[in-house]
Amino acid sequence: MSDITKLEVRRLVNTFEKFAKADWHKQSVFGIKPSEIKMLLRIKDLSLQNDHGVTISDISKSLSVTSPTVTQMIKNLNSNGYIERAIDVNDRRIADIKLTAKGEEIVNQMRKRIISIYSGLIETLGKEQSESLINLLEQVYDYFDKASKKQ
Repeated sequence: MSDITKLEVRRLVNTFEKFAKADWHKQSVFGIKPSEIKMLLRIKDLSLQNDHGVTISDISKSLSVTSPTVTQMIKNLNSNGYIERAIDVNDRRIADIKLTAKGEEIVNQMRKRIISIYSGLIETLGKEQSESLINLLEQVYDYFDKASKKQ
């Protein structure tokens, strides 16, 4: 740690800890858990990318979570009317998943909310600082991604 002080390291750690502990990214929206909203958004994105329907495996790979985790969330979203599952007639283990009208409405509302929140951040920081923030966060991500692969 050449000329980097312990105080600088501590401030950086504290800042990252604030983000990890922040309540604003853990709150339910529209009565739905953040993880379920993320799932609905991902199903929508994957359905736009795929010719075939979206499968549990597609979602699992895309979100980097296990298939059992996805299956449990899909059951909950299905029982609440946000998605539909169509079982493949040739292979009953495969289910194509798509959003219902209710699910589409949640996705549309969330996208509007995301645009509003991040537009507000850009307006607060200004375009130049926003671009700097994006570049810095990309560098931070790359650093931690490489560092985690070395261990």
